[in-house]
Amino acid sequence: MANLTVDYEERRDASITYLLIGTLCLIFAFLVMFFNPSAMKLGRLTMLEIAGVLAAIGLALNVVGMVRLRAK
Repeated sequence: MANLTVDYEERRDASITYLLIGTLCLIFAFLVMFFNPSAMKLGRLTMLEIAGVLAAIGLALNVVGMVRLRAK
């Protein structure tokens, strides 16, 4: 019975970590998008691609974290 508790605690901690990293990726993506207008004036569109990838990774990590957190 002790192993089930440890597994649940480890899964919960890992899920919270996924959620935290995913949220940080989303915040960083919004930060990149904040500086996007200045990048477009310079002729670079790579910041838009970076923000899109960061947002996709952040959303995926948030979904994985929520699914693992809700699973019993």
